[in-house]
Amino acid sequence: MSMSEDKTPSWFTRLIFGGVLALLLGLLIVVALAGIATLAYEAHHAGRIYRGVAILGVEVGGLNREQARDTVQRELGSENLPYVSLSAADRNWTVSLHELGGYLELDDAVDQAWALGRSGVFRQDLQMQAQLLWRGYDIIPGFHLEPGQALMPLRQIAREASYPARRAQLVVSGLQARSGKANTGREMDIVATRQTIERQVQEAWGTSHWEEKPYFGRIPGSRISGVARFPVEPIPIRPVFREVLPPLTESAGAQERVDLILGSPLTLTCSFPEFAPDGRPRPIERRWSIDQATLASWISLRRIQTGEGMAMDVGVDTGKIGGYVQQLAAEVARAPREARFDYDPGAQALTVLAPGQHGYALDSDAAQALIAAACLSSQREITLPLRVVPPRVTRADLEALLPLGLLAEGESGFRGSTPARLQNIRVATARFHGLAVPPRSTFSFVQNLGPVTMANGYTEAWIIYGDRTILGPGGGVCQVSTTCFRAAFWAGLPIVERSPHSYRVSWYEPPVGLDAAVFSPSVDTKFQNDADTPLLILTEVDEKNSKLYFRFYGKPSGRKVTLEGPTTSNPVKPGDPVVEQDPSLSPGARVQVETPRDGLDVTLYRIVEQDGTILSKDRFFSRYVPWPARYRVGPPKAEPTAAPQ
Repeated sequence: MSMSEDKTPSWFTRLIFGGVLALLLGLLIVVALAGIATLAYEAHHAGRIYRGVAILGVEVGGLNREQARDTVQRELGSENLPYVSLSAADRNWTVSLHELGGYLELDDAVDQAWALGRSGVFRQDLQMQAQLLWRGYDIIPGFHLEPGQALMPLRQIAREASYPARRAQLVVSGLQARSGKANTGREMDIVATRQTIERQVQEAWGTSHWEEKPYFGRIPGSRISGVARFPVEPIPIRPVFREVLPPLTESAGAQERVDLILGSPLTLTCSFPEFAPDGRPRPIERRWSIDQATLASWISLRRIQTGEGMAMDVGVDTGKIGGYVQQLAAEVARAPREARFDYDPGAQALTVLAPGQHGYALDSDAAQALIAAACLSSQREITLPLRVVPPRVTRADLEALLPLGLLAEGESGFRGSTPARLQNIRVATARFHGLAVPPRSTFSFVQNLGPVTMANGYTEAWIIYGDRTILGPGGGVCQVSTTCFRAAFWAGLPIVERSPHSYRVSWYEPPVGLDAAVFSPSVDTKFQNDADTPLLILTEVDEKNSKLYFRFYGKPSGRKVTLEGPTTSNPVKPGDPVVEQDPSLSPGARVQVETPRDGLDVTLYRIVEQDGTILSKDRFFSRYVPWPARYRVGPPKAEPTAAPQ
């Protein structure tokens, strides 16, 4: 064999070499194409999220960051979040996560999507991009509740779901005290419940993961097939509660205090001197008993905080005790008896007609404190504290003003009065003779007059009642009130209350318009002693001249009083006479009981001056209605019978 033949490659070798060369060339072409495809893929996604990435099931691969944010915000925004259902015992509350301030961390999720396949390590990034294209990756964003917005709806649920602990209460039933049963309470932990909602909602959505099914070019912005991230049914949530235990020390010792209050009745006593008809003092003792039923109604239970916890404070209701003491004070009160005086202007001498007498009043504040203390003490008897109430005007007060000056005189005439009317004038006038009006006080005619009854010496006489004149006890008392009013008028004293009569009465004229009607207790005549010194009232019934006088004595005031008027207007004639049957009269008798009077409006002014200065100009207005004549007639005379034939 020649050397040249040995160095020539065989056809088989050439075939093998050619195949390897072709394979290498193919591989180079594939690598080149793969590199070109990779470069093209990278260039296409230079500003986009790589394919295969989803956020809570919403495909965002192939979108830039802004597009991805808009897409997930539209699909997964707060208003699209599902509802949750909070259950406790037999109650259920359904509320939307949007109302609770729920939100997804979508911006962070978009940032995570953008970072996938962009670690900066070329080989690692190619591997991630390939895996995303094959399997796909679903990012589950974080979920949170806005604490401030969640607070209001959770507070409302807490109010409805919570209930307080009930302590072992002290109950007063009848005249006994007993302790009730304590119950444990519960209250919802709002912070822990909010955290539970966040956790359980997050668990319902799971965590970020690779998809189970291969990725086959899902459309950006679409939902992953078969994935239902927002369920139709509310997500069940179990609220977090904490147990509230009742205090253990609340009723310790309280029952013993209740038993002390109800142990026995309270006895109240007081004594004060009264005077016998002969003037000698005699002690009077009064007693009251406060029974256990009343004491039970006064018990006051309240809870207080002590160093050992809550405790029951047992006491008595001072308001209720105060109401009882107020009634007691009215029973105990003994008004002072004001002294009466006479005064002789000629001799300038003051005489005591009736001595004054101290009164007594309950010291209400001290009595209330004593009763409250006795309720919680074994000492069950109390002596009520009294204070002395002296007469308002004493002899020394008037003697300090001697000689007394005549401040004013009121005068009226009663000529033509019946004996009954004159009797009433005497009785009523005697009620005012010698009265002393305290300084800076208001004088009431009705209050000083007292009851107008037959038992007090009055008799029946004609009185004005409504629109007619009838017989009644006290007819003629208005003569006294009119005269008293005139004295106050001419003394320049402030007139507090005055009412004219319904119609004009002849005894009170002239002048017209200077009368004062009284009718106990609704119609009164009042004036004010506006001086700093007392005023003495003296009266006189001059039966010889049919005159009645009220004279006011005191420290001269220097006041000058003048009358302007009276001015009359709107006269109205009386109507036809009124005739009434009176079976008490003899047959055929006719008696006029009322004379006719014109109706009239009367205005007068009182001008009060002192040292040349006008102190007041007071207007007095009277409207008198027309008053017809009234007659009473007896039964008709019997017709004479014919003599028998």
